[in-house]
Amino acid sequence: RFRADNLNKLKNLCSKTIGDKMKKKEPVGTDESVPESAQNLDELTADVLGCLQVSQIKKVRLLIDEAILECDSERLRLEAERFESLREIGNLLHPSVPISNDEDVDNKVERVWGDCSCRKKYSHVDLVVMVDGYEGEKGAVVAGSRGYFLKGPLVFLEQALIQYALQSLRARGYTPVYTPFFMRKEVMQEVAQLSQFDEELYKVIGKGSERAEDSSIDEKYLIATSEQPIAALHRDEWLRPEDLPLKYAGLSTCFRQEVGSHGRDTRGIFRVHQFEKVKEAAWS
Repeated sequence: RFRADNLNKLKNLCSKTIGDKMKKKEPVGTDESVPESAQNLDELTADVLGCLQVSQIKKVRLLIDEAILECDSERLRLEAERFESLREIGNLLHPSVPISNDEDVDNKVERVWGDCSCRKKYSHVDLVVMVDGYEGEKGAVVAGSRGYFLKGPLVFLEQALIQYALQSLRARGYTPVYTPFFMRKEVMQEVAQLSQFDEELYKVIGKGSERAEDSSIDEKYLIATSEQPIAALHRDEWLRPEDLPLKYAGLSTCFRQEVGSHGRDTRGIFRVHQFEKVKEAAWS
């Protein structure tokens, strides 16, 4: 991954250098030979590229493309091998946790609050329709399966609940954080469960940079919870004991594919692909 990232940076550097030379109206040149100083891609720098003609830099970029293909093939093989190994590593569970393949049938009830025998007269689906705050059919036409519009009183209710949650957490020492909606692939890999990439996360592919001549692509993933970007907030930092605990109240829109939820209660605004959430996260 490190070498692949460096090669992509070199390719972008080539494009930038060519663009700078074209702005200065330097001759393109006809020499396509690559000098020895530019053949070692691991030691290639902006100064070395700056001494080359545009025709030579284009040749270097072709060499980088070949190196990227070779590197990507090996990287994908090693990543697949690593992921398969990581799948075998389980979580350390408390002895009281039930061991089961079904989270619904064998789930353990720890405590009961209130009168659980009281049946609800209306489901949430009935209520949101009764107050004219939900439009599911048109939402599905616009956004696809489980798409929806909130309107009228439900818009204000959602905002009120968000404010109530944030104010309550702030009073308990949490710092409100409004997070990015997407994350770079390499960062998401560090904080998300491996199974989430196939079953939960949406991938977004865009241009590698804003330069028109740059043909590289950039992969990002829409977040499934604000916990993911918050988990990366202090990435590569040393946290001092005297600075702990760090407590955050994350607010974000969340995006989930909900693969595998077929047959469950998916009516109304349950198990939708987009929703708002306030999430607690702490380092202690």
